[in-house]
Amino acid sequence: MILISTSFLRKFSKIVVFSTLFLIFLGALIKSHEVGLSVPDWPSSYGYNMFTFPISQWVGGIFYEHGHRLFATLVGFLTLSQSLLIAFSSQPLWLKKTAFLALFLVILQGMLGGITVLFYLPPLVSMAHGVLAQTFFVITIFIAYSLSNARSNKNDKKYSKELKNNALLFCGLIYAQLILGALMRHTASGLAIPDFPTVGGQWLPTFSDEMMNNINVILFENDLDLVVRAQSLIHFLHRLGAVVVSSFLIYFFVYYRSYFNHDRLSSKIFNLIIFVIVIQVVLGVSTVMSQKAPFIASFHVVTGAALLGLSVLLYLNLIPNELRRRAL
Repeated sequence: MILISTSFLRKFSKIVVFSTLFLIFLGALIKSHEVGLSVPDWPSSYGYNMFTFPISQWVGGIFYEHGHRLFATLVGFLTLSQSLLIAFSSQPLWLKKTAFLALFLVILQGMLGGITVLFYLPPLVSMAHGVLAQTFFVITIFIAYSLSNARSNKNDKKYSKELKNNALLFCGLIYAQLILGALMRHTASGLAIPDFPTVGGQWLPTFSDEMMNNINVILFENDLDLVVRAQSLIHFLHRLGAVVVSSFLIYFFVYYRSYFNHDRLSSKIFNLIIFVIVIQVVLGVSTVMSQKAPFIASFHVVTGAALLGLSVLLYLNLIPNELRRRAL
């Protein structure tokens, strides 16, 4: 058997993680610019082999759509390479299976991307494409952490079951919030409540005819598409989700911050989570106030993915003993 060094795998896994995060950003740019059908065929690009499509034709929305396809292919290749490298290494069987799960997910992700083009961006498929990207990102983080020095050198300090359960719940809340965000983006609900901090001119939303009229007046005056009540409800649920996630983080900080005093990595991750969630809230508000400026909206998406990744990393760092036992 060819033995692949853990040191090399460790570095390679980090490349996969950050490449995936950048790919999520590129995908967000496509939706933010509304250029998902700039290249209307798949897997070819205007009849060309994807890799021979002339650079001179990479203009306008084609630049974002075709660039996303090429980088997605790169991430797929990196994932394939990672799965094979881990397969021919001395890593435990469960990690080898996880690497091939990541490969399956990236293939499925590519197929969903193609279907969104061939069937003219059906909302449910587009949503699934976005949510699966976040799921794949979590798997890449799990693989990278499993190979990391942080895991192998972790002390045997045991955290309470309550702390670990709440950390897992925090991951779940962020994941649910990202699903709501995908639903909002792919149902054209991003500006279904165009004012902030008020909601359709009200402090407490009623979703009454008066509130909907206020919303559509604002949209009409800004030459934006009018919306229906369901879109405003979806948008509001995403805002409410942000309040829930932020409130849970405050609760987590108040009750568990002292647990990390003797764990530098967990402390750093937790501080990063606080910093990123503040940035995420600012980006969310800015997305509305800027009427979905493409780069602001795209950074909002990728920062959400980063927040999910950090929350998963925090949870993994709280269960080193369980991971170690699985590896034996």
